Amino acid sequence: MGQRESIAKRFKRGDLARAYDLCVEALRSNPDDLWLRHRAVLCLIRSGALERAQADYERFRLAEARHDEDCLALGARLLKAVALESDAALFPDRAREAGDKYLEIFEQTGGHYPGINAATMYRLSGDTPRSLLLARKVLEACQSPLPHDPEEAYYQCASEAEAYLLLGELGAANLALRRAISQDRDNFIAHATTLRQLRLVSRSLNLPEAWLTGLEPPRPAHYAGHIFRAADEGGGLVRERTLRQAIAGTLEAQNIGSLYGALAAGSDILFAEAAMRARKPLTLVLPVPVPVFMEASVKPFGQSWVRRCEACLEHATDIVEVTTDRQLMSQLSLNHASSIAMGLSRIRAEVLGTRPVQVLISDGQDKPDTPYGTYRDARVWRETGAAQCLIPFQRAEASAPVSRLPMPEARAGFDPALRAMLFLDVRGSSTVPDDRIPDFVRHVLGCLAEVCEGLDPAPLYSDSWGDGFFLTFADVADAARAATILQQAFARIDLDQYNLPNTLGLRIAGHCGPVHEGQDPIQHRKAPFGAQVAIASRIEAVTVPGSIFVSETFAARLAMSAQPGLRCEYVGLTEIDAYLPDMPLYALRAVAPGSLEDRRNQMSARAEHPVQ
Repeated sequence: MGQRESIAKRFKRGDLARAYDLCVEALRSNPDDLWLRHRAVLCLIRSGALERAQADYERFRLAEARHDEDCLALGARLLKAVALESDAALFPDRAREAGDKYLEIFEQTGGHYPGINAATMYRLSGDTPRSLLLARKVLEACQSPLPHDPEEAYYQCASEAEAYLLLGELGAANLALRRAISQDRDNFIAHATTLRQLRLVSRSLNLPEAWLTGLEPPRPAHYAGHIFRAADEGGGLVRERTLRQAIAGTLEAQNIGSLYGALAAGSDILFAEAAMRARKPLTLVLPVPVPVFMEASVKPFGQSWVRRCEACLEHATDIVEVTTDRQLMSQLSLNHASSIAMGLSRIRAEVLGTRPVQVLISDGQDKPDTPYGTYRDARVWRETGAAQCLIPFQRAEASAPVSRLPMPEARAGFDPALRAMLFLDVRGSSTVPDDRIPDFVRHVLGCLAEVCEGLDPAPLYSDSWGDGFFLTFADVADAARAATILQQAFARIDLDQYNLPNTLGLRIAGHCGPVHEGQDPIQHRKAPFGAQVAIASRIEAVTVPGSIFVSETFAARLAMSAQPGLRCEYVGLTEIDAYLPDMPLYALRAVAPGSLEDRRNQMSARAEHPVQ
């Protein structure tokens, strides 16, 4: 396999760190290869390392490639991304700069894509006359026959819709967008990109958004509900048939396209079976390995549920086991899994540019003291303000007091706990000459250590070795904020001032999971141990310098906390260890609170009234 093929393969799989490294290695022998320079910067953009991407864009002199549309568009894309993340004071100038870059490409190529981006960035910057003029020119460019390729035809019509929106012609924009969707009906990711862009423009111009609601892709749902015994072991056939009909009707009425939840006897299995019948993607998030889960939550409630559970497992799109505990399903692991399932549905909604919904089979009672299960999940979801749909559940017998699952027991002096973890190191530290090591330790590692000491809340545990640090926190939001603070602190270090290589880059990895905290036999202090710690360290090894990569678990729990000024963008399935399955990774990035990017990220979680 050639260099380019290997790089392209790594890029498509989401292994951006290795793809970037391969580009840099190949450029040593082919410094003028435009494709390699372009792909290296693209890897950085995709991983969220915008500052480093901008530096490499300038270092590789890609702006000088006047006749290469891809390179020109890359520069414009960088400027647009930086503008959208900027605070209100800096945004107009940066948006105008991005508009100028897109306009330059449009004048060279006449393509509708750079034209509509130029028009939108000018309008957002406040330059309405130029935006309207360009919007009309884009409409002229879109009058050419539609391409045969469905995706290309879609984007041409979508550009037309955006141009009409900029001109304030909502009816024409609606028709153009419907025509776009008809060209490539199943390309939900493309639809989502357009919808997010159109909502952004509509909100910025104080235009109505209602015309977009009916065009959203099918929305993701988190499901939960009460456990009950099988109908063939104590009656309840009518109740089960009624629930099946209600679930099917709700999936259709709420335009639900994918489902996330567990697989306990009763309600969960009914939801999973409904997803199978409707051929909808089903992601099962289990607190423990499948055999342990079935012993605790399926087998005790009737053998027929076991057979149905096994059928659901066979047809599930994805099965996530959030711990490797082979002995006990605890309250801690159950709540952890539920939070992840809820967070995954919110992440999917953001990707699709739509709104998540929670569907519950519930008796309608509100029991705020219930530590886990349907009542707890309903309460946690309701606090986010997202839509919630209740399917009434009639108990066959009086409601029994909710039993309490055990917390994991301490084992040989080790206490179980849920921890958010950060691993970070300085990539390229081995290139620091020996005579510069004191300055590297004092001004780089010393700076990072000082930042760690000033974090509020402080890490529950911290350790260092060589050029790396390991930190743990009680909450993913605390860990996420700490990661971005450390990232920003490193970016402010003037490496040239200390004669240190400018290729040094901080990489940070985040993960969240159950650990065992016990006495470290070497350090003689309490420390975290376990498989989840190892996973966090493996993610660091595949993180692009200048970026923060986090696991899907970390991203999902962060999505449930709805932190302003933070966003997670999907990187891809990445091999973090030869002995572990490929893992979905996300790039965590700080954006200015209230920036257009921050507002756009919140659009998928906008509040709705509960549906009864």
